[in-house]
This record gives sequence, C-alpha cells and structure tokens, in this order.
Amino acid sequence: MSKTEKRIAEIAEKLVEINRNITNLQDLILSMKTTLETVTRREIESECLAKLTLETNENIEKFLRERNPKCSVRDWCARRVEKAASMVLLAFMEQGIKSAIEQVKYHVNAATRHYSEIKCPDEACFKNAINTFKSLGEILEASSEESTKLTKNVYSPKSKASFVEIGEEEICELLAPLSNVTRLKILKNLEKGGKNFAQLERQIGIRGGHLQFHLNSLIQAGYVNQEKPQGKYLITIRGLKALRFSYALREAIEGGQTST
Repeated sequence: MSKTEKRIAEIAEKLVEINRNITNLQDLILSMKTTLETVTRREIESECLAKLTLETNENIEKFLRERNPKCSVRDWCARRVEKAASMVLLAFMEQGIKSAIEQVKYHVNAATRHYSEIKCPDEACFKNAINTFKSLGEILEASSEESTKLTKNVYSPKSKASFVEIGEEEICELLAPLSNVTRLKILKNLEKGGKNFAQLERQIGIRGGHLQFHLNSLIQAGYVNQEKPQGKYLITIRGLKALRFSYALREAIEGGQTST
C-alpha cells in the first residue's frame, strides 16, 4: 500500500469516527430534549393541579356560603357538587387533562339537566354550582393549550415552507413512512434513545427480516440512521419532526371534527 493510499485509509477511518461521535451526540441531544419536555410537562401538570385544588376549595366554600338556607335539597346538592368536583380532580390525577375536561362537561350537562327537571327556585345557587365546574374547565383548557404548545415548539422548524411550494410527490414521500403502525412504533421507541436490533425486536414485537424491512424504509426516508454496522439505530432530527407532525396531524383532525 502506497503512502497516499495509507493516508486515504487513515482519513476515511477518522471520518467514520467523527460520524459516530456526531450520531452519539445527536442521540444525547434528543434524549436531553425529550427529558426536558417531560420535566416541563410535569411542571405544567403540577401547577395545574395546584390551581384546580385551590379553585375547587374557593368555589365549594362560595357555594356552601351562598346557598339558600330554606332549600329542602340544599344538603343533597352540596354533596353532589363536592363529589363531582372531586371526580374532576381524580380524573386529572389518574388519566390526565382530557379525561378531566370530559368530566367537567359531563357534570355541567348533568347539573343543567337536573336544574330543569326539578325546577330549582334558586337560580343564583345553580349558577354557583355551574361556575364551580366552568372555572375548573377553564384551568384545564389553559393547561392543555400550554402543553400542546410545548410539544409543538420543542422541535418546531425555524421556518415553514408554503404548502403550495411543495410538490405532491415530495409530500407523498414524506408521509409514506408514517402510514404504517410498525414504523410509527419504531420512531416512538427510538424517540427515547438509540436501540440495537435485538432491543427493537423485543420492544416492537416483530423479528428478523420483517423488522429490517421497516427499518430500511425509515433509513431511506432519512428518519432513522445507524451509528455503525451492527450498531444502535437512532432517530434523526428529520424523523423526530415527522413523529411530532403525526401527533399534530391527529390533534388537528380531531380538533377540526370537534369544532365542526
């Protein structure tokens, strides 16, 4: 081997090492961003729970203080309002914001229906009960918007191309890898950090050539790369944005249906 060939081989080896270090650094950065998002989301939820608890206590006290002392069902109504408010808090702690919002809507509808059925003579008392749940709903909605904004902003691109500027074929190429359940599972799994082939087999639930086929599709799309032969598979920035886009697409479509 000539000196030139030897030098070229050394440079090639250095380039491989640099590329490996870059992919390792990328994996670390993605893990840090994911951890940061998780911590921030928990802080949002913790703050929301504190606001919900405080608002519940204040509204329940107001409801009890201002209820009609001559009303024959006032104690029954008080128990219902207290129980319903507790169910909203429990839903938030155990199942999250969306479940708590559904609980609020349910209890507002139930209270409205009950008010019309028994023809409650005290409208002010009824409004206090309704306001108890509406104020909780406003806190939950605000927290939900803040959480959604966090998800969109953590990996959002600095600039957005006009939809008209992107060709139909390019759009199909970008979306095609996301139109498969297994590939989405792979991306979600790699979002938490690099995995080797054996780890992905266990966690995704498919083996051998079937898994390799989906990994190759993601690699060709630029959504995943491999740090070295037989090494870990890593989600790329492009892949992470594609995964976030799939979440945003679902929320946008579901939101549109709800709005309609």
